Amino acid sequence: MLPDPMPYFAELQDPRRETKNKLHKLTDIVLIVLCAVLSGVEDWVGMEDFAEEKEEWFRTFLELPNGVPSHDTLSNVFGRLNPKAFAEVFQRWVSAALPSLSGQQVCLDGKTLRGSRDGDKAIHLMSAFAAEARWVLAQQAVGDKTNEITAIPDLLSMLDIKGALISIDAIPLPSGGHKWDARKPLPRPSSRDKPIMCWH
Repeated sequence: MLPDPMPYFAELQDPRRETKNKLHKLTDIVLIVLCAVLSGVEDWVGMEDFAEEKEEWFRTFLELPNGVPSHDTLSNVFGRLNPKAFAEVFQRWVSAALPSLSGQQVCLDGKTLRGSRDGDKAIHLMSAFAAEARWVLAQQAVGDKTNEITAIPDLLSMLDIKGALISIDAIPLPSGGHKWDARKPLPRPSSRDKPIMCWH
C-alpha cells in the first residue's frame, strides 16, 4: 500500500510569490491533482469538478482554506512547478511502498502519450512497471532525435534494480541491432544480486 503522500509532496518548493492573491496551499493543489489523476481524470476542468464532488472527503486531510481551487489555478500552479523536483518526490513516494525490487519483474515499455501530438511530433514515454505491485515505478521521455533504446539507461538509473528481472517488450533496434546488448549500460548479471535483462 502506498504511504501518506503528504510528507513527500510537502517538500516541493512553491513557485508562487507570497501575495494576498495566493489563496490555496500548494499541498492542497498537488494532492487534489494527484487524487484526480489516479481516479482517471484527464483534464483540469474535470479535476476541479472531481474536487468539488469530493470536497467533504478532501477536507478530512486537506485544509482548503478558500475552498476548492479553480481549474485555472490547478493548471497554472502545475505549469510552474519544477518537473524534475516533482518527479523526484513522486519517485520517493512510490518507492517507499516497494522498497526492494529484488526478485520482482520490472517491465519496460514505450507509449505515445494520447493527445500530445503536435504536427509530426508527439510525447513518447518509456515506463518501468512493477508487474506484481501493478504500478508504474518511473517514466522517461524519449527525445525527438533519439529512440527508446537510448532512454532505457536513464529510466533504469531512477530505480534500485538490484536482483530484479527486467523485461523489455518489442522495441525497434537500430541498424545492426542484432549486435545490440541491453545489458551493457548495466552491471553484468553474473550473480543473484545483479539485474537480469530479457527481451522478446
